Amino acid sequence: MAIEKRGKEILKRIGRDIKGAAAVAAAFLICYLIIHWFFDSFCPFLILTGLPCPGCGLTRAGLYLLRGRIDRAAYSNPSIFLILAFGLYCAYFRYIKGTPVRGVRVAIGILVTGMLGIYVVRMYLHFPGQAPYVYQSDNLLAVWMPGYKEWMGQIMGEIGAWRRHWASV
Repeated sequence: MAIEKRGKEILKRIGRDIKGAAAVAAAFLICYLIIHWFFDSFCPFLILTGLPCPGCGLTRAGLYLLRGRIDRAAYSNPSIFLILAFGLYCAYFRYIKGTPVRGVRVAIGILVTGMLGIYVVRMYLHFPGQAPYVYQSDNLLAVWMPGYKEWMGQIMGEIGAWRRHWASV
């Protein structure tokens, strides 16, 4: 009986949160569709600079994870596992214990540090030639800022030369 009552309490908390987030989710979906329609992307950093952000590939990774394709999720963006751990940590306190999340600042610090670390390593290993770590030349700064496109072209050339040099050593 106590387990059944506890289960109902957990489901009630989840239901309240889903109802509370419905309007935000609908607004987010509309915003996503509009921005994606205009820019063929949703990432503000990518749209503005043409450079991938630490979150690039996370949607794809999440979808792969939902389908049980752990290998593909890790390939798309390994940060998905940090986000999953963070989500489970928060869900444990919020839904199972029914209390505010303890240590949330530390948990967010670990999440952000981990994501940035993964980003730096993946940019070093894959940029600019392997999706999602590619440069999008049709970005807003390239349109609005004189010389940006040439500057980024120069950086891409230097990265290519550096990679060729180290590949031949």
